[in-house]
Amino acid sequence: MEYNPHHDEYWNDAALEANMKQAFDICNGCRLCYNLCPSFPALFEIVEHYDNDATQVLPDELNRVADLCYQCKLCYLKCPYIPPHHYDLDFPRLMLRSKVTRAKKRGLSRADQFLGNPEKIGKMGQVAPGLANWSLKKPGLRKMMQRMYGIDYRRHLPAFAPVRFSDWVRRHHQSTALALDEVDVVIFSTCTVEYHEVGIGQAVLKVLQHNGIRAAVPEGQVCCGMPALDGGDIAAAVQRATANVALLAPYARANKPILALQPTCALLLKQDYPTLVESEESRIVAAQTKDVTQYLADAMKRGVLKKDFQSGPGAVTYHLSCHTKAQGLKRAAKDLLESIDGCQVEVVDRCAGIDGTWGLKAEYYDEAIKVSAKLTERFANRHDVKACSDCALAGLQIETATDDRPVHPAEILARAYGLIGGSTGETTGAERH
Repeated sequence: MEYNPHHDEYWNDAALEANMKQAFDICNGCRLCYNLCPSFPALFEIVEHYDNDATQVLPDELNRVADLCYQCKLCYLKCPYIPPHHYDLDFPRLMLRSKVTRAKKRGLSRADQFLGNPEKIGKMGQVAPGLANWSLKKPGLRKMMQRMYGIDYRRHLPAFAPVRFSDWVRRHHQSTALALDEVDVVIFSTCTVEYHEVGIGQAVLKVLQHNGIRAAVPEGQVCCGMPALDGGDIAAAVQRATANVALLAPYARANKPILALQPTCALLLKQDYPTLVESEESRIVAAQTKDVTQYLADAMKRGVLKKDFQSGPGAVTYHLSCHTKAQGLKRAAKDLLESIDGCQVEVVDRCAGIDGTWGLKAEYYDEAIKVSAKLTERFANRHDVKACSDCALAGLQIETATDDRPVHPAEILARAYGLIGGSTGETTGAERH
């Protein structure tokens, strides 16, 4: 099966249809993923309609299953037929290939054009963040937004921060003055932190500084490219990936860890950049990329981080996001937080049903709420504990149940050190909203 958009077969409709029917046949015979996402129940129902003969499935039915795939990657973790098995099955990438090839022929929908460009959205919101945030809470304006851009009016959306993270860095952090040999780690801030959850970036930099770890935040970073990929805009994803690789490659070649502040972005840099860009630099960048929680947990385990905590968070309910788990980081946040005296962590391992832009769209909102029901149920009646998640997008689902934004593990760590809140003058994203 072909998963590389730089190869001609990727764009061959007949080859794609044959690959998808083969995948449907394999999945229908296996069914390990029956309860993971809406794609698989739909797939099984369709194939059963043809007496389990996947070769009879119609193109529109193939597309229906592909459109229900929101790239959580959980099936890849469970699948016994992934490479190097001779079936060579990567279900998420195959479904993405379907979206990409259709987008190239038909063009992008208005929703995908809008959601695929988070920098544009962020800059629009930054013109008057107070007004933008006010408008996000007005049902009438939200219904107008749904008609224009396809974003469901009921969806909790991330608030715009009063200042961009990169602007805050220029004013408060000396990263731009560091020479390459003075840098210990590099921050890939992500659009979420740049425009919305600035408190996460502030907390990370303060924790690193407190522990004598010198961090660079290179200027010129762009979106990782995942939102563009979600809508099938492979050209925009490649363009963004190419720009980020060029920016980060000098640090990666100097063996500097690249810390991505959101798990989806970390996953894309690690797993997809070598395919999107196809260069030695992209492979080096991928190898040097770490999820920031992964880096902090490893540093704590090695004794690099101090334990001079001023307070403890007490009980924490932590959501293990799909893209955190897809990186193999099931214990990272739990181990990190439980290094704080008196912290007890309950892990909720349930999908949030957003995974990029899919769960924001009106056509999938109800399905996304169904997917997240077991997650939100676990948080709805737990107001006595702190809610935590690495993934700010997943946090939107938790927020629908609790009316309170979950905090990032780095924010809990920074507060335990006494670095944010109180008299420090810095606020977390949770306090801003």
